Amino acid sequence: MVKGVVRDPLLVVVLSFVTCGIYWIVWAFMVSEEINRAAGEKKIDPVIFFLLGLLCFPLIFVGMYKIDEALFELNMRAGLPANKNFILWLLLSLLGVGSLFMGYQVQEQLNKLWEST
Repeated sequence: MVKGVVRDPLLVVVLSFVTCGIYWIVWAFMVSEEINRAAGEKKIDPVIFFLLGLLCFPLIFVGMYKIDEALFELNMRAGLPANKNFILWLLLSLLGVGSLFMGYQVQEQLNKLWEST
């Protein structure tokens, strides 16, 4: 399996907050590309879900769902604990913290995945 970049999950949250979400969009784009490389196929189209999501906001939630599904599959392949968290992220989005929570969880899971391979 191809490895991605290990990042500090807390730094993902802090930079996303400080930049008013701009870092989160860049991070989601980079993570989508890393997940696609690790999966060996295009599971997530970051251009559609995150860049066009700026114009049509619901696309961001589709992208979050796709990341959740792809990460679940990658963890299963690697024999790591796998959970689906999209509903939690969606509910937390109602409170305005869903994307931050998602960023932390996804980066934390990716770090474990990259370190295990």
